[in-house]
Amino acid sequence: MKRYRWGLLVFLLWGAMSSCDKMKDLEFLRVASFDFDNLGFSKSIVRMELAYFNPNNFSLWLKDAEFDIYLDDTKVGHSLQDTLIDIPARDTFYFPVKLEVEMGNVFKNMLGALTNKEVTIKAAGNCKVGKKGVFFPFPIRCETKQKLDFF
Repeated sequence: MKRYRWGLLVFLLWGAMSSCDKMKDLEFLRVASFDFDNLGFSKSIVRMELAYFNPNNFSLWLKDAEFDIYLDDTKVGHSLQDTLIDIPARDTFYFPVKLEVEMGNVFKNMLGALTNKEVTIKAAGNCKVGKKGVFFPFPIRCETKQKLDFF
């Protein structure tokens, strides 16, 4: 009987350990939408939807996202999201962002952006990603170059 129990225990442990795959990073695809909520000279509120792809074979939940936005290495805004977002397995999902933008820092970069014709946009921060009520810290790191064609 003991032998049967040990065999069953080893089988269950092996099955549980083999089903735990390492989580792959979420892939940033694009900025899906962009809108100004409140436009001011000192501070503005911007709403965006960011499109991401989940390459994992399992769905996830994302919560408590907090990150900063940089234009050419100058911090221009901050975002704090406390909503719970469902991330489907092997599918694209949309992450709504409400961003407080410090317009003084944007104006500082405006002359450089006009002369370079390209600006580097970075997001850096943290969030929690998990499933079934177990969440782990996950870094937010994305960077893209955006061409500016004003003229």
